[in-house]
Amino acid sequence: MKKKAGAEKLNNTDRDRKEKKKKGLVRFLPDPADYISESTARLLTTYDFVTILLVTGLVLFGVVMVFSAGYYSTTNLSKPDPYYFLKKEGEFAIMGFIIMFLMARWDYHKCAKYYKQYLYISIFLLILVLTPVGRNVNGATRWIYIGPVNITPSEITKVAMIIFTAAFLAKDPSRATDFSKGILPLLALTGIQAAMIIKQPNLSTAMVIVFIVVGMLIIGGFPWKYVGGVVAAGVAGIIFILAFLPNSHWYSRLTNFIDPFKNSQGEGYQVSQSLIALGNGGLKGLGLGNSVTKNLYLPEPQNDFILAIIGEELGFVGIFLLMLAYLFLIKRCFVIAAKAPDKLGMFLASGVGIMLGVQVLMNIAVVTASMPATGVTLPFVSYGGTSIIVFMAAMGIVLNISRKEDLK
Repeated sequence: MKKKAGAEKLNNTDRDRKEKKKKGLVRFLPDPADYISESTARLLTTYDFVTILLVTGLVLFGVVMVFSAGYYSTTNLSKPDPYYFLKKEGEFAIMGFIIMFLMARWDYHKCAKYYKQYLYISIFLLILVLTPVGRNVNGATRWIYIGPVNITPSEITKVAMIIFTAAFLAKDPSRATDFSKGILPLLALTGIQAAMIIKQPNLSTAMVIVFIVVGMLIIGGFPWKYVGGVVAAGVAGIIFILAFLPNSHWYSRLTNFIDPFKNSQGEGYQVSQSLIALGNGGLKGLGLGNSVTKNLYLPEPQNDFILAIIGEELGFVGIFLLMLAYLFLIKRCFVIAAKAPDKLGMFLASGVGIMLGVQVLMNIAVVTASMPATGVTLPFVSYGGTSIIVFMAAMGIVLNISRKEDLK
């Protein structure tokens, strides 16, 4: 039925253009139908084209910037391969697009049917990180290797919790306002997974997950008095670290972000180099590929701190345009959520929008020393297979929801 409707829509559009040409209203503009295949036209009329365009632009921009940011470090390997990051990120992008369109074709009701299983898988993978299977890199154990595959379980947890929370609340919307029946069990499950992620240590990702769940609860009618309780618990945790754990990893992170240059050769090194890169870029930047800081000054510039390289090479203008793209994509998620045909679609699309918005804001905060430096990627742009695939899978779910309703 959808294919026939799409074909009929294209035929009607073609007839309208021919009538306008006869009347002299369209004289010089080419007809897009003359240049695209029927399958491509059907794709553009079936799914939300604006979302596809924004995601594609961000991913392609990410491939270019990962190549630029990681270029110098790959030329200093024992076996130099200047195109290593271009090839790897290109592979991740292709896999991401395949998964996005597969998810877009999978009815979100069927996807959410297995919401409990996603939660079990998420917890199981987080437990694996704490076993010998987990891999330690630079003092953090956040990855597991299954054969040649490198997985970041905390990234999977984000989408797993979006699907679980959406299905949990959609089954009984009153759970968002009932403390014992809905709020407490959901926050308890969130807290368990957040605690395992903090153990890695990865505070920022744990915070993203908490913000996602609380945000979805607020959309469902979560009382603001409980929001205050969640905020108070977070503040109490920070005070506890500062007062009683002066020799801990988190104490040094919390104090060094206030003045990263005070310990610029220690804990504050990465953030101080990030600020230097942003300062070097100024308004218009040094030009694509011309970053100085990526030349072994800023560690792993293609990862969490890629925004600093974007600022250095493309300047404030480049960052501003990138933020506009994110803003439009986040807005699109909430437009789709508002027009979703049911509660499940509304919660799913809202959860993805919250995840995207919170993670972008937290990455900016880390890069600009507005919060402690921890591992949170810039969506679609930072290097990393699990991150890009998870975000594109999430956008696939949003695209599937958009199929159920014509958006304006």
